[in-house]
Amino acid sequence: MSIEAWTGWILASATMLALYDLAKKASVRDNAVLPVLLISTTFGFVAYLAGLGAGGRLGALGEIAGPVLVLGLAKSAIVGTSWVFTFCALRTLPITIATPIRASAPALVLLIAVPLYGEIPSVLQGLGMAIVLAGYLAFSWAGRYEGIDFFRNRAVWCAIVGAVFSALSAIWDKYVFQVRALPVESVQFVFQAGLVAFYALALVGSRAMGVGREEFGWRWTIPLVGILLAGADWLYFKGLAHPGVPVSAASLMRRFSVVLTFLLGARFFNETNLVRKGIALAAIVSGVGLMCLAK
Repeated sequence: MSIEAWTGWILASATMLALYDLAKKASVRDNAVLPVLLISTTFGFVAYLAGLGAGGRLGALGEIAGPVLVLGLAKSAIVGTSWVFTFCALRTLPITIATPIRASAPALVLLIAVPLYGEIPSVLQGLGMAIVLAGYLAFSWAGRYEGIDFFRNRAVWCAIVGAVFSALSAIWDKYVFQVRALPVESVQFVFQAGLVAFYALALVGSRAMGVGREEFGWRWTIPLVGILLAGADWLYFKGLAHPGVPVSAASLMRRFSVVLTFLLGARFFNETNLVRKGIALAAIVSGVGLMCLAK
């Protein structure tokens, strides 16, 4: 399979992912996290089923068997945890800080992929790791101008934990679609159904324990969050399903959506301090690029 065949899928996913990031910030800003996650994911699940029906692919759900069910639900738990932390970060952090932190996930993917898949790093990739660290330090410098103590701020650490689980999700993707070669449509069905159940249980559990009682307000962007992400995931899974696609390179390519998110988010949310944060973003993107693509 030529490189153009799978990069088209990944780049289309990255574009949709940038729009998803904008809708996510608009939905969760000063809003209750778990209701937003549950409602948006439910809309995404319904949209995915409608897309399967329109494409005549509902029959693919008959391929659901033991491995698909177990691995799909594992994906739900990993991604669900990642989103809870990420959405909590987005409630208070500027999108021009929260989204670039998540963009460092491909660097973590490479670190995990080394022992699992033999994707051995080079000297340039080690340099890339140092540049990513420098990007985090640059964000610490930029955050001080907005009253954010980068390494002591709870929301920042939520964003970092969300990025770690995002990296684990990318490792899962390669195992499921390349090592196990499981069917995309049936795996995504189980994954998205599992996400709905995950957030429903999390919401009920948090209310029963008397936590997570922030006020919830409806916004038209909430259903868009799930619909856009369902489309972005489908495009990404289709690209990753091609044999031999390096998970580190695919994850990096998808994360370049952060550049578009940064530019549009700064405009839509009237964020400031963009030059300093732009320097930090450039460092992270450059470092991730070296880590994932250098030979």
